[in-house]
Amino acid sequence: MDPIQGSEAIQQFKKLLEENNREGQAADLSALMWYMDGMTRQYEAVLRELQNVRQQLDQVREPPVQYAAQKAAATLEHKAHKIKGTLDSLWERIAGCAAAAVKNFKEIGVSALDKAIAAMGVKNVLESLHDHLNNSIADTKRSIEKVENMGYALRSVGGHLRNAGRAMTGKETLAVDGGQEGRFQSAVLAPMRAAQKLLCGMNNATLAAIGGVEHLEQTAKDAREARVERQAEKKPSVRQTLAEKKAEAAAQSIPTPEREHKPQEAAL
Repeated sequence: MDPIQGSEAIQQFKKLLEENNREGQAADLSALMWYMDGMTRQYEAVLRELQNVRQQLDQVREPPVQYAAQKAAATLEHKAHKIKGTLDSLWERIAGCAAAAVKNFKEIGVSALDKAIAAMGVKNVLESLHDHLNNSIADTKRSIEKVENMGYALRSVGGHLRNAGRAMTGKETLAVDGGQEGRFQSAVLAPMRAAQKLLCGMNNATLAAIGGVEHLEQTAKDAREARVERQAEKKPSVRQTLAEKKAEAAAQSIPTPEREHKPQEAAL
């Protein structure tokens, strides 16, 4: 669906919710769209950080570190694109259901609003997105640790080689602890750590959105059940109708007092 048309449909849907005593549902839907917009912005920020990783890799002099970081960036970018695809498909689903509700409202009334919310299936999609984000965060953390360990090992080897040279010249050896991150390694790890932080932010937003969607779907379900109960109270049940017909038929079969006395009068 065209983004502009989709946004208009969602706005019209929210307006119908507010006009039909569903202000809470309209607020929950607004919060959901706000969370989704925030996650989209965070996704774009993740891509920018990955671009920074690639730029810094051109200056890395340690091939093992360069290879590990390149692989981690490629994996994270692939996962980020899948996350964005899920967000886009969810937005299209919400916009499509909103458009259908606006169209059907004229024909079937408020039931179209509750049916639209039930048809969105937002909670299941968000739960799947939450799992995917958790996996991406875990992968990014492992990649960062791998690059950190590689850098530490390389610095330790360098320290040992320098000590060997010092020993050959009769100088005192120095303690080797791997030292702090080098300038190039820090330049690579900084955007990777920033990307991990952004993914954690997206995950927190997803959890918050799930909580709001649970309330949205529950209120729609309650409204639907209440409407069904009201309709049932107004419309007599089949059993009640049959009972009334039987009672009416039985009443018609009972002889009236006039009919009982007429034969006796004729006999006299």
